[in-house]
Amino acid sequence: METNKKAEAIKAWLANHKKQETQTTLSAKFGKSRTFLNRAINKQDVGLGAENLVNGIYEYLHEKYGI
Repeated sequence: METNKKAEAIKAWLANHKKQETQTTLSAKFGKSRTFLNRAINKQDVGLGAENLVNGIYEYLHEKYGI
């Protein structure tokens, strides 16, 4: 799945599941700042680190919650 589509899926899932995960809990889990996580999923940071973060978050949410 393309990274941009994964970022959109993450944003949509987070909007509907605030009691399960938030940007803050995900940033802590992945050891990144919430600001960097937010910029990555909102496609404001398009570097390799942001792409890897989006892919990692998507895989985590897919495995744990089945998105």
